[in-house]
Formats: sequence, structure tokens, C-alpha cells
Amino acid sequence: MGRLFPTLNPDEIKNPGERAVARVLVEQLPHRVEVFHSFNWLARGRRGTIHEGECDFVLLDRKRGVLFVEVKGGSLIFDGQQWVREVRGETRLLNKDPFAQATQCMHDIVDLVKRRFRRYGADLPFTYGAAVAFPDCRVSGTLPPSIQPELVLDAGRLRAGDASVGRVFESFRRAHHRALDDREVESVREALFPRYELVPVVWRKIEDQEERLRRLTEQQHLLLDHLANQPKAAIRGVAGSGKTMLALAKAQREAREGRRTLLLCYNQPLQNWLKSVVPESFANDLVVLNYHSLANRLCREATVPLWERGDQNDQDFWDVKSPEALIEACDLLGPEHKFDTIVVDEGQDFHELWWTSLEAVFRSPGKDACYYVFYDPKQNLYVDDPALPEELGPPYELPVNCRNTVRIAAHCASLAGYENKVLDGAPLGDEPAVDRARTIKDAFRKAERRVQQLCQPDRGGLARSQVAVLVPSVKGMELPVRFGTVPLTQELGEWNQGRGVLITSWKRFKGLEADAVVVVEKPPRNGNSARADVNRYVARSRAKHLLTVIETQEE
Repeated sequence: MGRLFPTLNPDEIKNPGERAVARVLVEQLPHRVEVFHSFNWLARGRRGTIHEGECDFVLLDRKRGVLFVEVKGGSLIFDGQQWVREVRGETRLLNKDPFAQATQCMHDIVDLVKRRFRRYGADLPFTYGAAVAFPDCRVSGTLPPSIQPELVLDAGRLRAGDASVGRVFESFRRAHHRALDDREVESVREALFPRYELVPVVWRKIEDQEERLRRLTEQQHLLLDHLANQPKAAIRGVAGSGKTMLALAKAQREAREGRRTLLLCYNQPLQNWLKSVVPESFANDLVVLNYHSLANRLCREATVPLWERGDQNDQDFWDVKSPEALIEACDLLGPEHKFDTIVVDEGQDFHELWWTSLEAVFRSPGKDACYYVFYDPKQNLYVDDPALPEELGPPYELPVNCRNTVRIAAHCASLAGYENKVLDGAPLGDEPAVDRARTIKDAFRKAERRVQQLCQPDRGGLARSQVAVLVPSVKGMELPVRFGTVPLTQELGEWNQGRGVLITSWKRFKGLEADAVVVVEKPPRNGNSARADVNRYVARSRAKHLLTVIETQEE
């Protein structure tokens, strides 16, 4: 997975052609490759005048060299004399030959690099070259004599991104060229980005750890392959074992096979996140809901009254009356409203009658139904003694944490009474930091200092969407709206867009995760230490890379 600089999601790049190329470079190139987007510089022409230049992408690969890539979106035609570009139905001539433009970028930037390699004379010891990417079209016909086919990265070649980039490097390679050593890599970085050495350490560390954790998570998908022909299963996993991602993968597999699938959870914020990551192509084949929304939706479709049955703030309404209403609604609805497959995440929070009501949601209950439940009994915030449907059989175990760093995983395992199991190669990470404060007000002051350390560009450098502050409850607690210059938000949508650091309760954040988490805790009420340990386990396990806990003395 290539590393993009400046650090941003490729989907945030405004230019659609550059956005498409960035996705390919990030997703397909090896982790060692550093991809600099929209690199700008000033250079002097032959007459000494200064001109401004821009290169869409500069690739720094310590094994292969440096590559300069110009991007041209839309459809392009070369008529033998000039380039014609068509974008959204409009046709216009290009002022510059894109290959000449890429070559000029290469020479200008290489001149900057050579200043740091004077000991090698006029020639550099590593390969450098230029290419042009056409992400929206394929090359056909005869290319001009001045253009070598290997230097064209059209839509077809971009699908094999790393191999195509490798062919470009090979076309420029000379016999004396070799890989760059560490000192040379740093010199190129400094030439391309003189303040590179000032980039904060925190996000660099998290970026490296995240790639290693992502690879570990992929190994958990082997369980789904193992269970491919088993229609019913319960999967019990520790926090961070990849349950939610596996539930999502199972639901997508079922939908691809043409089975109408329901992906069900407890938490509404988790429901919203799952909806956001399901491709639109699944349409009606994959429906994502939490249990409350499912009851509301099917009761509405069957015109069965739900909200009139009692007070929604009364737990009995959700434990008993809503599943009764759901069963009544399903008795009236046809198969087009029901499902072939139900995949449940957060199963430990489902009440006994909920499981009974779900039988009515299947198009064909019994042996023909596909039924998967993922759960962690140690995270049972709402059900004291969770019991799953007996038809699922003995649970399969996911005992290995592959979301958190080793030290955070060990910290959380000790709270839950689990043996800490992580896969070989998991990043060690920092020790969780535990601090104490006398009052909630004091705790927020300490949380403010920590969040500023994490988010300020000259310190931690993390994006706001990477940091979350978790509190015991948002009801009856006056929450701050900003920590110094860092805005806070209680809205998950605003947080995902980077408009503020999230501050919310750990119950609402259950099932979600953040790179850095600050947890504010109160002492357990009435000495209920067992429930307090569950709360701590749920809240602290949300942190993937950095965990700060601030324990207060006041209830």
C-alpha cells in the first residue's frame, strides 16, 4: 500500500482524474513507495527568469528510483499534430503535449535533486523517469514516434498499477543504476519537501502501524472461507478480533449470491457507518439496520402500530413490546419484505425476545435460512446474561486481537479476563497512558491538553477524524464544544468529515474505533466493579493505536 503525501484520503482529491490515479497508487504500490501529490516548485529558465511548475505525482521508490507522473483525465486524441481533449462533452485543444509536460517536470525537479547529490557529478546513481496517466481512456491506434508505449498509463495499465509502474522504471534504467540507500532517500525527500523532517512523528508511527494491522485483519477472512458451506454459525470474538468486518464480509458474500440479506446490529452509529461502506451496487440485496430501525421499518410497511404501545424510554417497550409488534408485522407481510440471510453483529446486546422475533423475518425459517451471529459476551452493556439461538450450535472462536496494538490489546484483555493473543507481526505501540483527575472539569482540562498534542500540526499531526473523546454519558453532562483551537462535535457525520474531534459516550461509540482515544471515566456506582470493568473494556478497546485514560474521583 503506497503512502500518500500530504496525508489525506485519495477520495478528498478534487480533480477526478488525479483522484482515480491516487487510489491506484495508494492501493496497488508497495508500502515502501512514497507518493507526493501535487508537487509545486519554482525553477529558472535558460534566460534566468523564474517559472512555476507543478507535477501531479512524484513517486519515490527506494528500490526502483523516482518517477514523475502527469495526469490527463477525460478522453484524449492525438491527430498527428496536436492533442485534443474531451471532458463532459466539451472538446478543446491542449496547450502543451502531456508527454513534453511530464518530461519538463522531470528535468526541473531532477535539477533540484542533483543539488543534493553533487558528489555524483552530472549523473544520478538511481533511475528516474516520467510517464503520463490517462485514467479515463484506453490507448488505441499508432502512437507518435516520440512516445514509447511503456510510458502510457491508460485505464487498462492502471488496473495493473505496480506492474505498469515497474515497466516505466525499466524503460529508463541504466546499467549503473541501483537502489537508493537511506541517506539518498532522505536527500530526495528533502529536495521534494524541505520540511519533511518536521512532519510530526505521531501520524507517521500510526500510518506504519495501521498498514500492519490491516494485513492482520485480512487473515481473519479465512474463517469465512472455512465456513462457506455452513448456513448457520455463532462467532464469538474478543474486542478487536475483526467481528464487524467479518460480519460485513459475510453479508456481502451472501448478497453477491443473490440472497436478500439483512445486516443487523444494535448501535445506530454502527448502523450508519456500515451503511456508508456498503457499495451502492448491492442496492436492495443488502439492507443494513439496527434492531430498533428494523422493527420500525417492518411495522410501518405492515401498518402495525409500534410507538403507540408504550413509552420508548421504558426498557420494557424495547425488550417485550417491540419484538411482539415485529412478529405481528411479519405475519402480515409477504416474502418481498423478508430476508434469506440475517447476519447479526453485537449479538451480546440482543434480548431474548429479539431472537424469537427474528425467526419471523426470514423468508424461509428453519434449515433453508442462513443465520450468522457475531458477539462478545464481555461487551454485554444491555443484557446481563446473553443467550443466542440454540440452532446456531457451539460458537467458533476469534481469540486473536488484530485491531489494537499489542500493548492496548494486553491492557484490554486484562480488564476482560481474556488471555492476550495477537498475531506475529502486530505492532507493539505505546503503553496506554492512565492519568487521574479530581473532578470532571479537571478531567476535561487534561483531555484538552492531550487532544491538542494529538491534533496540532507541529506536534501530533493527526486529523480530527482520527481522534475521539469518550465519556460515561452525554445526558446530564455539560460537554465542551472545543478544546482550545480544536473544535469538538457530538455528530458522527461531522467527525467523519473532519469537522471536529468526536466527543460522545462509549455506549454510542460501541462497535466503532479511532486511531487515538481519550477516555474520561467516573468511579463505579454502588461499588459495582464488575459492570465498571465491562464499561472500561468496551471504551478502552476502541483505541487502535493511542489510548489515554483519565480517571476522576467524583461520581
